[in-house]
Amino acid sequence: MLGVCAALYVLNGFLIGWVPAFEVLRGETSPAAVRPQWCAWPLSLIGWAAMPAIIGSAAGYVITEQIHAHHARDLDDVLSELRRLAEPPPPSSGSGE
Repeated sequence: MLGVCAALYVLNGFLIGWVPAFEVLRGETSPAAVRPQWCAWPLSLIGWAAMPAIIGSAAGYVITEQIHAHHARDLDDVLSELRRLAEPPPPSSGSGE
């Protein structure tokens, strides 16, 4: 999917210009406002439908990995670490000088 997005962006970059292609991809510029339109419409559709799906799937993957990393720890380990962090620090034995 990323390859198709990249290929459409590169094709449009060469045909309509890099800045207009980026603006069409983001939905800032209508594909009807650039020439040639035949290549701008698929880029606009990819930007509207596929890019949020790609970004959302990447974010979902990262979040899922973080959740799995936290679930992999044993509950006793987590509780002992919390108890250790909740204990007050030992008083210093120095004279303060």
